Amino acid sequence: MSGDTVRRTRRERRAANLAARRADRREPATRPKQRRFGLGAISAVAIVGGLAVVVLLAITRPQPAPSPTAAVVPASVPAGLVNNGFTLGKADAPVTIDVYEDFQCPACQHWGHDVFPSLARNELADGSAKLVFHGYAFIGPESRDAGRAAFAASRQNRFWDYWATLYANQGIRENGGSFTRDRLVAMADAIGLEPTMFGLDYESDAAKQAVTDGIADARKAGVESTPTVLVNGERFTGATYPDLSTAIAGAHG
Repeated sequence: MSGDTVRRTRRERRAANLAARRADRREPATRPKQRRFGLGAISAVAIVGGLAVVVLLAITRPQPAPSPTAAVVPASVPAGLVNNGFTLGKADAPVTIDVYEDFQCPACQHWGHDVFPSLARNELADGSAKLVFHGYAFIGPESRDAGRAAFAASRQNRFWDYWATLYANQGIRENGGSFTRDRLVAMADAIGLEPTMFGLDYESDAAKQAVTDGIADARKAGVESTPTVLVNGERFTGATYPDLSTAIAGAHG
């Protein structure tokens, strides 16, 4: 073999070895990229899949009702009316109007909004009738709690202003958080009740017994719905103030 051939063969081997070493150096530089890409793709799929599960759970899981805020709207009955506990109007009025109500009852709220103002302005103001409240807390726990709070307000002779405030803050849903203890206390604060006395009376056995007795008395009287209105003991079935005014006039005899 000639010298030229030997040198060429050595050069070819060296070139082949150099090419092999360069290939070995390049290969590790590509593997992490491939691995990172694979992990990134898997992570992206996992994230998208996880988000899909979260969204699905958010859609299908029952959501809690939003908590009502503690802010309340104060209200009051017209000034100048004789106010004695659960009775509004002059004690010697010839006609007694008994009203059975649940503070969560929407129809009771409407009665207070649509009928009561004219009644207060006319028959209660001129002494021809007096209004007596009877609690019938049958709708649920917040009805009973509102009844206890109303009893506590009556101990400060502010029942009727608290009655108006309860209806001004009645919620859309029954037992939906409108008459929580915090909100009932806030209503008392809003109309200026003495807070310590209100709290003690609200928690008292007397308040609980008053609510229980109210339910029993309503059932004994045959009350099946609220509001139920009696005019001098007779069941009143009208729905408007003119109907009630006519019934009061008729009760005078």
